[in-house]
Amino acid sequence: MKQPQDQPEEAEGDCCDPGDTLMNLSDFNILDPADGGFGENLFVCPGATSGVSRAVHLARLHAGWSVCDQCEWRRHTEGLSEHAVDEIQRIRHFRREGLERSEFGVRGPWLNVLDRCLAERLAEVFCVCLQRSCSSSAARTEVVPADTESRREPLRSIILGYDARAFSQDLFAGVATAVSRLGFPVHDAGRTTAAALHEAIRRTPGVLGGLLVTGAGCPTAWAGLDVFDAAGESVPVVWKDFGIRLLQTADENAAGTAGTRPVISRLQLDTRDLPETGRRLSRSSGTVSALDTETSYRRWLSTWYVGTSGRSLVIVSDDPLVRQRVQWLNDQGVAELVLRNRQSVEPAAAAIQLLVEDDDRFFVIQDAEGRIYPADLLAQRLNRLLGSGFGHLTVHADAVTGRIWLTDTVLPAAGAIRGSAAERIEDVLAFGGLLLRLNVGGRLLV
Repeated sequence: MKQPQDQPEEAEGDCCDPGDTLMNLSDFNILDPADGGFGENLFVCPGATSGVSRAVHLARLHAGWSVCDQCEWRRHTEGLSEHAVDEIQRIRHFRREGLERSEFGVRGPWLNVLDRCLAERLAEVFCVCLQRSCSSSAARTEVVPADTESRREPLRSIILGYDARAFSQDLFAGVATAVSRLGFPVHDAGRTTAAALHEAIRRTPGVLGGLLVTGAGCPTAWAGLDVFDAAGESVPVVWKDFGIRLLQTADENAAGTAGTRPVISRLQLDTRDLPETGRRLSRSSGTVSALDTETSYRRWLSTWYVGTSGRSLVIVSDDPLVRQRVQWLNDQGVAELVLRNRQSVEPAAAAIQLLVEDDDRFFVIQDAEGRIYPADLLAQRLNRLLGSGFGHLTVHADAVTGRIWLTDTVLPAAGAIRGSAAERIEDVLAFGGLLLRLNVGGRLLV
C-alpha cells in the first residue's frame, strides 16, 4: 500500500530499526550465488542501500513484510504459488490506511480510523446532505405564492441498519444517537442488508432516506457507512463545507500504468479540528422506533416466486442473513434453491448460479460451466421473455459495471420523492425469483 507522501520516514524506520531486538527479515540481507543474486537480479528494498537475492525477496513477500507495500519489485512474484500471491494481495489490501470514499458512503479500518465518534460525525454530515437534497428537490417541484408565509415542515424519518460484522453494532449505536440528536425520527431496522433496507425505504411512508453501517466490498476488519435517498440513490456531499478534503490518487496496487489505474478517493480530516455540522435541525431530538423490516421483506420476496415450485437455482453467498432468507424460501416450498459458499468446489446443481456480492443488491450470473453471463445480453433476453403479463417490469443493465436492476411502474414507492413514476429494484433474491419464472426449459441460456 502506498504510504502518505507526508510520512516517508515510516518506511525507512520499518526497514531497519536498530532498537528492535526481535528477529527481522532485514537481518538476512544475504546474496546467494546459487540463486542468481548478483548483477541485474538484485532486489533493493525501500530504504535499503544494497540488494537482496531473489529467494530473500520472495521470502519477504510471502511473510507479508509491510515495507514490500512500497517496493517497486512487489509484483515480481514468479516462483510463488497462486494461493500465496492471493494471500499477499489480501494482506496488502488489509493494510490500507485512511478513510476512503465509496460509491454510497465511506470505508475505513475499524477503530484505527473509523471509530464510534467519527461515525457519529459522518452520520451528521450525511443527514445534513440528505436534508439539503430533499429541500432542493422540493423547491424545484413546488411553486409557492409570494404572499404565502413559509412554514417549516417537520423533519422526515430516516431508516438505520447495520450488517453482520462484529463491530457494526458499536458504530450503529453512535450513528443512531447522532441522527436522533439532529432531530430526525429514527426507524431502527437492526441487522439487515442493503437490499432489505431499500425495500423498507420504498414501503415506509414519509421516509427521507436510509443509513447502513456496513463494510461491504472491503476486508473483514474494515467498517463503513452508506447513505441512500428516498429513491435508493447515492447522496452528493460537498466535503469542504464540513472541513473535510477529498483527495484522489491512483491505486498503486492495481495493474496498469499511472494514467490507467483506478482512482481512490481518500478523505483527509483531523477529528480534533473537525468543525461541527451546525445547529440542531429541530428543537427536540428525534424519536427512535423499531421497524420489523425482515418480516415484511420476506413476505415481499415470496411474491417473486409465484409458480416456481420445482425449479432449481444455485445461490452463492457467505452472508448469514442472505443464507437464512434462502433457507426460509426453501421451507416455504416456493422453489429448490441450492446454497453454496464462495469456497465451495461442488459441481453446480442447476444451469444458473447467482453469485451474491457483499452488497446483496449486486450479483453476477454464471452458467453450469462457470462462465459469467454478460449483463447487457441478459437484460435483452429477459425483456423479450417478459412480454405480456409482466408489462410493468423492465430489466436494465450497465455494461461497464455489470450491474442489473429492475424498474417497476405499477407500485409507486411509498417513501420515494414526490413525482416518482417508477421504482428501481436492485435485489439478488427478487431477481432470482424472476429468473425462475421466465427461464422455463432453460430458454434464457439458448
